[in-house]
Amino acid sequence: MVDNFGRWYPDYPGQQPYQDPMYARAMGQQYNAQQTAPAQSQQALTPPTIRAEIIQVDSPEAIDRFPQNPGSTQMYMTKDEGFIIIRSVLANGEHTDVIYDKRPPAPPAPTIDPADYVRKEDLPALIAEAIQNMKGAAK
Repeated sequence: MVDNFGRWYPDYPGQQPYQDPMYARAMGQQYNAQQTAPAQSQQALTPPTIRAEIIQVDSPEAIDRFPQNPGSTQMYMTKDEGFIIIRSVLANGEHTDVIYDKRPPAPPAPTIDPADYVRKEDLPALIAEAIQNMKGAAK
């Protein structure tokens, strides 16, 4: 027997709590009520965590020395952190590699050299010279 305060009293001498269906029902409801509320609030607040095993290698050729099961995917990274390779092995034993490499920094923008460009003052002389060359070629 379970009273209003959740205390259990045996119905007969020697009765154990697990033998009383009222006790099992009361404890089951109390346990479910405690478990459902925190689990829902934790799921909403905790972002998913992804764990990955990364194997360090000396070079891309060293990846071939590591055996890999068909249907699996493994990440490899060079010791100098120059690139990461994700190798997926298909069921027939073939593999595909996705390579993420560290790009060198972009070269600086070239400086503008005014000597490489034609100025407005030089245009009439260049046009006259081109016309002279065309007249000379036509003769």
